[in-house]
Amino acid sequence: MMNKMCNWMNTEKGKMLCAFASTVGGLHLLLTPAQKVLGFLPAFNFTIPVLGKEAGAQQIVGAVLTVCGVCCLKNCM
Repeated sequence: MMNKMCNWMNTEKGKMLCAFASTVGGLHLLLTPAQKVLGFLPAFNFTIPVLGKEAGAQQIVGAVLTVCGVCCLKNCM
């Protein structure tokens, strides 16, 4: 079953699904208030001068996921 699912992820529809999920998940993490990530990464806070918003480990993970997802979406189209 895992082989079938992993093979499907190599198709255009599978790649698009992964890219979309990464983008949505990244935006969700990026736009929600800072908190502990996975229960063990600290909820350290710093203010982003340009946005005037507090950020932490969660927002860093969200930014990375968003960038990866958007790049994958761009490459899939």
